[in-house]
Amino acid sequence: MSAPQPSTSAPQVGILILNYHQPEATLACVRRLLEVEGADARVLWLENDAAATLPAVLPLLQASGLAWARLDPEADALPGPGQVGFIPIAGNLGYAGGNNVGLRFLHRHQVPYTWIMNNDTFLAKGRSADLVRAAQAEPGVGLWGMGIASGSEPMYWAWRIQERDFATNVLEDRAELATHPMAYVSGCAMFFGTERGVAVGCIPEEYFLFYEDAAFNWEFRKAGYRLGAVDGVEIQHIGSLSTGRRSALMEFYCRRNRWRLIQRYFPERLSGQVLRFHTYQLQKRLLGLKFAHLRLEWLAYRDFRAGRLGRTDRHF
Repeated sequence: MSAPQPSTSAPQVGILILNYHQPEATLACVRRLLEVEGADARVLWLENDAAATLPAVLPLLQASGLAWARLDPEADALPGPGQVGFIPIAGNLGYAGGNNVGLRFLHRHQVPYTWIMNNDTFLAKGRSADLVRAAQAEPGVGLWGMGIASGSEPMYWAWRIQERDFATNVLEDRAELATHPMAYVSGCAMFFGTERGVAVGCIPEEYFLFYEDAAFNWEFRKAGYRLGAVDGVEIQHIGSLSTGRRSALMEFYCRRNRWRLIQRYFPERLSGQVLRFHTYQLQKRLLGLKFAHLRLEWLAYRDFRAGRLGRTDRHF
């Protein structure tokens, strides 16, 4: 490990990669970014739950052959060109809180743009300079997405919220991101001006996991910005390494945070969704004898009503 060195050139972009107990995937993601970006961007490895993970992660980094520096986000300078900035975060702050540590660090150093990428992604096409050009050409766009491929599924550009039940599905038509009123840029890979991201309040931390990216998008919308996607930047996404695909924990956060999103940004729809929940959703689970799903639905709703947000202390 080398000591933090002040940057010899001012980077346009800081790239945030949040790790939570998946260091091998994060290392692969970071390696690819360093290959493509060179000195144009600064890559920050944000280590969530570092109090538990450092004994395993530090030897991996030391053996990686990468140039890296352990940073204090409150005191240290940006890493130098080609050097990974490693920021340990003692507890598990979730997607929102963990990435906000990096966002505030970039803001303190006046890095103009922030690119957040999931740790289980691989940059397949394009680079940060393409995103910067798009942002400079269209300053009215606040959040930028890009092409995301996941396995054998068709490439998508964003997500959209279904007005019937506020569940989400992918948006395969890039043009719809700018026109669809319920579309939002995925937190899997999103690009924005650092100053703007801080000005809208950073990523809302009361969600902890899931729907926080949608909420961040709506804060940009409220501030008068549009959404867009850059044709020419594409990533491969594995998906749900930290929580597991459709795990009970994932389902709980999705359901609880969906209620929070409705309350915060669509309050006129809340009573109708509560009625639908009691007259349809719970009965569907009960009649289908899906008691585990019924319990999740009810606990998520009860915690929302009680104002229990952020990281849950429930175990599934």
